[in-house]
Amino acid sequence: MNEFSNVDKQKHGSEANLAVEKMLEICKTNTYLRNIIKDFKCGYPTYKDDKQFKCHFLITFHDGTNWIVYVTTSLRDRIKQQLWDSLHIKKFNPYVTKSYLVYPDSISDEEKDKFITFKYQIHNRIKYSVIDDVFSQQEFYEFIENYANKQLSVGKRKDKEGNNFERRISNILSYAENLNKYKTNDPRITGLNYPFFKKIMDCLNIDIKQVVGIKAICDSDIIGRLMTGGKPKTDIIVTVYFSDDYKQSQSFTISCKKTRFTKVSVHQYTADSFANVLAPENEKLRVLLRAFQTAGNLKTFGLQNQEELTKELRPYLEKLIRWVLGGYGGQIRDELQLANYILVNDNSEIYIHTLDGYINLLVSSNTKGNFGTPFQWTYASKRKGKDIQLKCKIIK
Repeated sequence: MNEFSNVDKQKHGSEANLAVEKMLEICKTNTYLRNIIKDFKCGYPTYKDDKQFKCHFLITFHDGTNWIVYVTTSLRDRIKQQLWDSLHIKKFNPYVTKSYLVYPDSISDEEKDKFITFKYQIHNRIKYSVIDDVFSQQEFYEFIENYANKQLSVGKRKDKEGNNFERRISNILSYAENLNKYKTNDPRITGLNYPFFKKIMDCLNIDIKQVVGIKAICDSDIIGRLMTGGKPKTDIIVTVYFSDDYKQSQSFTISCKKTRFTKVSVHQYTADSFANVLAPENEKLRVLLRAFQTAGNLKTFGLQNQEELTKELRPYLEKLIRWVLGGYGGQIRDELQLANYILVNDNSEIYIHTLDGYINLLVSSNTKGNFGTPFQWTYASKRKGKDIQLKCKIIK
């Protein structure tokens, strides 16, 4: 456990506040929040001090719901003051419906256990608390996201959260204090979702001592479209800079999979596109792929055709998997459209693998797909006869 001086404690707390502020700004950019007021203060109108009661943030959703947020790195520091302030802010401002306490993801396990215990005591009515719940940074982001998107259909919610996840990871990787903490291991720096940052950087396996900056982007206008007009496999480009003038750099490309499901759609192309990438001269393969595209399902396709397509695909299995997951073999405009890393987000956790590592995991998992591949072959809604869709088991 780190013993901080008063100056260190102040820096630690300030870092935590800045990180949560950045997280809330991301939520606003993602259209989860309508407004954020930092250092909100109020008082009773019959008393002279109109700034007696304070909270770190007052956040407003698009439906008009208001929550107050407190940030702390330790339950020992000012928690009773925050409980007192929370009581009176909610009493004086009936439009404030909830009060939440947020702690950094990167604190020690010992300190984290104290927050988890406090959360348990609140949920199980062991202790009375005007603070309604306790969250880590990561948990609170997801809590906001779930509330903001609760009225969306499953499809719209999936699309929105997927796009926003890419933006969020880009912000985490670009957050300067994350790099500072990674290089120095300074316990006073909390970072922005630092465990996510550390996992990704550990996988990139670079000499961190030489790194002076990191910039990650998920802008589709910059990443661009494929020659065919389709979306490339790269969702995020991470550029790592190795010199003070930022002239020496290395780029890494990441494909993101955010899902609550065990299987997701990963590929959708016409039968001819499959044939052109895998074996343009193999006419039998092309005919079988076209036949499956027309049939749309295994039963209509027929058992003999299934056996024949399995046989024809066998020599191109690795080529198929690398195209499906990384984009290799496709009509790219730039090498950065090829994904070299796979990032999976599932239930508040992330998992990252190199493309080759992910392929090995997928193949060794003995996933039962169709035609000797690890993929389920089908078609998207209202696309029967027009193209082929592949679904893949999510590997962590």
